[in-house]
Amino acid sequence: MKRGIPDSLVERFDNQLIIVEGPSDKGFIEGITEKVGIKCKVKLMRGNRPEKAARIAKSYFRNIGKAIILKDLHRASRDVTSLINRFKNVIIQLKNEGIESQLIIVKRSIESWILAGLCVRNAEEIPDPEEKLKELMQRKGKRYIKSVETLRKLAKETDVGKAIEKSESFKKFIEALST
Repeated sequence: MKRGIPDSLVERFDNQLIIVEGPSDKGFIEGITEKVGIKCKVKLMRGNRPEKAARIAKSYFRNIGKAIILKDLHRASRDVTSLINRFKNVIIQLKNEGIESQLIIVKRSIESWILAGLCVRNAEEIPDPEEKLKELMQRKGKRYIKSVETLRKLAKETDVGKAIEKSESFKKFIEALST
């Protein structure tokens, strides 16, 4: 096991693009990829915009081996199925254009991955993981203010092995990074 990741998953790719929704997500992903020793570019799509994710992937086409799009469900509209289908269509479109790509659905939010790394049971089933994380931080005498730097710091403190065990979507993300 290296840096909390099982040896079977450790490979290094310097040409991956990860597309996330917002700045704090970017902070977490930059922190976690740095922690596990995988270099990549992290770009913002800013919200639920599958078409923007496709444009970003296409703009980096010559410099990437793979595009991973992270979509969380905590602020998705009521028509989640339609939104997910739009993202899946973007993945198909990118693959048809020769861009290896993968969609990872983050159950609830990135905070559920942090909670999983803190050994919180059923972290992906907690209705409001951000609030739960805030409660846990307060119990430790710390304040949780959602920001790029806070999530980057929490990523570096996350037990990757435990998060893999306790979060199926985090496990899929790490596997996507490693293949």
